[in-house]
Amino acid sequence: MKNIILKHALNNAVQFNGKANPGAVIGKVLQENPSLKNNIQQISQEINEIVKEVNSLSLEEQKNKLKNYNIPQKKKIKEVLTIPSLPKAKKGKVVMRFAPNPNGPMSLGHSRIALWNYFFVQRYKGTFILRFDDTDPKNKVPMKEAYKWFEEDLKWLKIKINKRIIQSGRLKIYYKYAEKLIESNNAYICTCDQEEFKKLIDKSMECECRNLSSSEALKRWKKMFKKYKEGEAVYRVKTNIMHENPAVRDWPAFRIVNKSSHPLNKKAKVWPLLNFASAIDDHELEVTHILRGIDLEISDIRQKYIYDYFSWQYPETIYLGRIIFSGVKSTSEAKRLIQEKKLTGWDDPRLGTLKALRKRGFQPDTVINFIKDARLTKSEIHVNFEKLAHLNKEVIDKKAKRYFAIINPKKIRINNAPKLTAKLPLHPNLKKGFRILKSSGEFYIQDKLGKNKIYRLMHLFNFKNKEYISTAPDQNLNASLIHWLPVSKDLVNIEIVMDNAKKIKAIAESSIKKVKKDEIIQLERNFFIRCELNTPKKRVFYFAHK
Repeated sequence: MKNIILKHALNNAVQFNGKANPGAVIGKVLQENPSLKNNIQQISQEINEIVKEVNSLSLEEQKNKLKNYNIPQKKKIKEVLTIPSLPKAKKGKVVMRFAPNPNGPMSLGHSRIALWNYFFVQRYKGTFILRFDDTDPKNKVPMKEAYKWFEEDLKWLKIKINKRIIQSGRLKIYYKYAEKLIESNNAYICTCDQEEFKKLIDKSMECECRNLSSSEALKRWKKMFKKYKEGEAVYRVKTNIMHENPAVRDWPAFRIVNKSSHPLNKKAKVWPLLNFASAIDDHELEVTHILRGIDLEISDIRQKYIYDYFSWQYPETIYLGRIIFSGVKSTSEAKRLIQEKKLTGWDDPRLGTLKALRKRGFQPDTVINFIKDARLTKSEIHVNFEKLAHLNKEVIDKKAKRYFAIINPKKIRINNAPKLTAKLPLHPNLKKGFRILKSSGEFYIQDKLGKNKIYRLMHLFNFKNKEYISTAPDQNLNASLIHWLPVSKDLVNIEIVMDNAKKIKAIAESSIKKVKKDEIIQLERNFFIRCELNTPKKRVFYFAHK
């Protein structure tokens, strides 16, 4: 009976991330042996004790013990995600753009917009445009390095870029359309005090500048480049002054910046704001469909005024909710913390940048699968790191080699232990070869040993109270598996940067010297790590997840 309970407890635990449910185990036990219903009270007590014991094991230990039972594995039915249809889309004619501000590196939030654009472009054999919306040389100043970072990350995500556009190099195009709007009396230059203007707009009242002639507005436009200083004049698009949303009423489209901090253009003085430059580019580049964050719905309303004035057809728009990542919330906050040296850089493991995830060993397929699973919805998505880690484990577990490393090592001697040579597989399922560990009687372990409890040094032998018992695996012993290293001069020291950026030390088997930079490995019974540096002088790894 105990053996039947242990089998189902282990199987249930492995299915549910290491935690067996006594109720589920009871059902399976009675299903196998219905006659046990006559003694249900004793059975329940036995199950609770065994489940408690099973749940105290690591998931790896549970899996190893479960191998002793021939339980047929259920085939996982993988759901195939169908990319939904785009409204009014024609094969070969779809043009979509991913338009980040390069004021920092690419984040998981950026990935959602970028990947869904690409999913649609792939479905319709269309065109994917990377457009850098970089026309803010004052508040959200672009970083010169970030342009390259975005391209690298998009390539990492397996996204093929068909066109690359940088808005800060297209100012003359925006100026041309700005003049046309003034000439058609659909825009004007406002020199009102900003606070006074706001008071008027909030009351749905026009300012004096609005009703000046187009010729006078053009003169003021030219003065923005030569005479007016920052804050003295603003280019505004005429809208419905009675619009229910004050933010739509005569919205600003160009402003003066006296000293540009832009890394690519320090000479320009008159800069378009996001809604103007984006509207013009979407038309010029023949964008057919826009994926936009739900927080930017107002952009549609504003930009459609420009489209109506020029008699253009506005692209079809689909809205997406934001991705909320725990920890640092914004690029500006991260930038400040990096400057204050409270973060190690843009790849600090506490950040949600792709640079940080890549450094920890997360794979492109993990991000792609996560974004697909999140679907195309308006709802906000709070990133469940456990889910992200689970998806990554599915990708890397199939290929990651296994090694032993001991954190906070304790030296023990096993009395009467034979001298053995252990041949340990580099992977439990794939033929990736072996590593060899020679043992005598002294070992390093990291587990706390209990009295009168039987342990098995993985791939080696069984012991109790530091006394050797036997070499062969024996499920009747119910031994707890622990990993180990022989006390030897061949061991190497490694450093592991954890997910909180703290560094821990460990000793590892000498085979770990063969691990290459960027390779993902598993420290058995501990966690997955990525190799950052592996030289005789220093060996640095980054924690990925368990």
